Amino acid sequence: MATVNLPLVPSVANYRVGTSLDGTQYILDVRWNGRANAWSMDVLAADQTPIRMGLKLVLGIIIGGRVVDPAFPTGLLIAIDTSGQNLDAGFDDMGTRVIVSYFPTADL
Repeated sequence: MATVNLPLVPSVANYRVGTSLDGTQYILDVRWNGRANAWSMDVLAADQTPIRMGLKLVLGIIIGGRVVDPAFPTGLLIAIDTSGQNLDAGFDDMGTRVIVSYFPTADL
């Protein structure tokens, strides 16, 4: 399988998108927290059953790396600063300068 860039939308504070990872449909609720100046997301199954809530989208860590729920995607979710500045995403940066890529286990 190929790497997937999550369909994130810049400059929108709260939204929901769907995506397929490893052939499984997921719903992502993405939110901007102005107080913390940070993005987070919830991962839900296609039937809207919560899998993991409140994952902070920051550079340098595997997003959901400690999640043990078998319904959570098995590959790696990583936030990447495409400019090379190594700066976390501000309000207008998620989905533009900063992307979140999914690397399937089969490709690792």
